[in-house]
Amino acid sequence: MQKFFRQWASTAAVAAAVLLPQVQASTLIDFEGSTGLYFPGDSFVQAGYRMTAIGDFGTVDTAAALGAVAPTGNTTEFYFNSNEGGLLVERADGGKFNLDGFSAAFVPLDPAPSPAQRIVLIADVGLYGYYFDLGDTTADKNHPFLTYSGLGGYFPEVSYVLFYGCVLSSSGVCVDPTNNNAQFAIDNIGVTAVPEPTTVALMALGLAGLALRARRGLC
Repeated sequence: MQKFFRQWASTAAVAAAVLLPQVQASTLIDFEGSTGLYFPGDSFVQAGYRMTAIGDFGTVDTAAALGAVAPTGNTTEFYFNSNEGGLLVERADGGKFNLDGFSAAFVPLDPAPSPAQRIVLIADVGLYGYYFDLGDTTADKNHPFLTYSGLGGYFPEVSYVLFYGCVLSSSGVCVDPTNNNAQFAIDNIGVTAVPEPTTVALMALGLAGLALRARRGLC
């Protein structure tokens, strides 16, 4: 995984610290039950998160639907991103979240373009992003789902994440065009909602008030 930058009162504090783990519940976007064909601009919502197809069409289905080019290691539904498109992930309520991890695989064209290209998956949050190598992208090779985890520290409190594929040059730069060869599948996107500061503060103050009231009752 590599990073790149885009060019373009004490009681209350204790109460807040106790509260944060309870509010920040982890969510897994597994695409189950979202089967369908999605054209650019089409969206669907799962577990409080909105997914939008960007640039080209995408589908939610099982590996069987992709036939011979399907990735391996996943028997459930996943999102397939065609050609040079992307998948935008954001909270349906507009709040922020942490990206904890995901699984992804390269999906070759049939036939594949020549010469072969090194395809990586970009997780872009606007000012910066990281790329994740999808492994061997030779057309006639096996393309398993790879798991990328422990990403919360790299993607904290983001408003959205845009996933898209690109060709990585020998100098480590994302280049165009990809000849529509930047296809990928993605599944099991782990996210954690970040609570609004005002919400946490109000709940913490409420707990502090209850604690003070109880203390006075004991005096």
